[in-house]
Amino acid sequence: MSNAKLLSFDEFKLFLSDIIGVAPNIINSDTHFMGDLAVDSLKLVEMILQFELKLGIEVPTDAAWEIQTAEDAYNYYIDRTQSEGSASV
Repeated sequence: MSNAKLLSFDEFKLFLSDIIGVAPNIINSDTHFMGDLAVDSLKLVEMILQFELKLGIEVPTDAAWEIQTAEDAYNYYIDRTQSEGSASV
């Protein structure tokens, strides 16, 4: 089982803001990456790579396109972290 502490949404916002290059206070749960933050497809790919590198969360291409808001990203992170933790022996 993973001993890593789950990030709170506020901690996750800091993670996202660092990658995207925006102040964390402008990110909330319904912030849309492309619509509200003008994140282009290249920046979205970078965000997904950082999920994998810094959080250890694999994001398949089909799932990546479903992550459109900060809440979508956080929920994906929580779901994947919990399912990987419960899959460990």
